[in-house]
Amino acid sequence: MTAHSFRSTSLYLLVAFSSALLAQAPAKIDPTHMAKLGTVDPRYLSYNVEMVEVTGGRFWRPYASLAQAAKDKPAPSATQPGDMSALYEYRPPLDLSNERLRKLAAALGPAYIRVSGTWQNSTYFQNDDQPALAKPPEGFRSVLTRAEWKGVIDFARVADARIVTSFAVSPGTRNADGVWQPEQAQALLDYTRAAGGTIAAAEFMNEPNFPSAGGAPSGYDAAQYGRDARIFGVFLHKQSPHTIFLGPGSVGEGITLMPAGSHMPQITFLHSEDLLQATGPIFDAFSYHFYGAV
Repeated sequence: MTAHSFRSTSLYLLVAFSSALLAQAPAKIDPTHMAKLGTVDPRYLSYNVEMVEVTGGRFWRPYASLAQAAKDKPAPSATQPGDMSALYEYRPPLDLSNERLRKLAAALGPAYIRVSGTWQNSTYFQNDDQPALAKPPEGFRSVLTRAEWKGVIDFARVADARIVTSFAVSPGTRNADGVWQPEQAQALLDYTRAAGGTIAAAEFMNEPNFPSAGGAPSGYDAAQYGRDARIFGVFLHKQSPHTIFLGPGSVGEGITLMPAGSHMPQITFLHSEDLLQATGPIFDAFSYHFYGAV
C-alpha cells in the first residue's frame, strides 16, 4: 500500500467512525443522580504577595525593566557564577491602602492572601511603632514594621482574604546551638491579634528544600529542619490553635527552575521525602509550591 492510499484509507475509517458516533443518541447527564465526591473551598483560587513587596527591597525586575537593563548592561559572564544581580532591582513597598487595588482584590474574594516568599525567611519583625531600622539586626536581611503588617491586615479584611504566611528562620532567630527560637514568631502573632487580624494558615519556612538560597544557616539539612519544624508546630498549636499548619512547602522537584545558561550559585537541595521523614506526621495539610510558568 502506498503512503497516499494509506492516508486515504485512514481518513475514510475516521469519517466512518465519527458518523457512527453521531448516529448514536446523545448522552444525558443528570447532576441530581451524581454522587458527591468532595467540595472545593470557595477560597481555592487565591493569590500571593511577596513579603519583600510589603517591606520594599531588591526583588525581581519587571519584564520591561529587565529588557532595558539588558540593553544598558551586558548579562553577567560565565566567569561570574552565581551572579544574578542583573535580575533584581529595588522595588518600593506596595501601597496596600490604594482604593483601586483594594476594589480589584475584593472582586477576587473570598480568597486567601499569602504574604511570604524567600525574603520572609530572613525578615525581622520590628515590634514597635518607630520607623524601620536603617539596618536589620544581625542575622536578618530585611525589616518588617508594625505599620506595614497592619497594612496587610487591613487589606485582607477589605478584600475578604484570609492571611497565609511563614516565619523567619535565618541565623537571627536561633540560639547558640543553632536551634530555632519562637520569639520573632510570637511577636508577629501577638501583634496580628492586637491589630484585629488572624492568620488562617502558616508554613514554618518558605521552600525549605532550598535552605541555603532561602536564608537558612549554612549546612542546614533535613534533620535540622525536622527538629525546628517540630518545635514550631508545638508552638503554633499552642499560641494560635486555629491556624492550619502547612508543610513542608517545597518547590522545584522534577523540573529545572532556571533556564539553560543561567548562572546560579551553588545551593543545597533537599527532597520533600526526606523533609517529611524528618518531621514525622506533624502537618495539618500538605503544601507544595508550583510555578506554572516554569
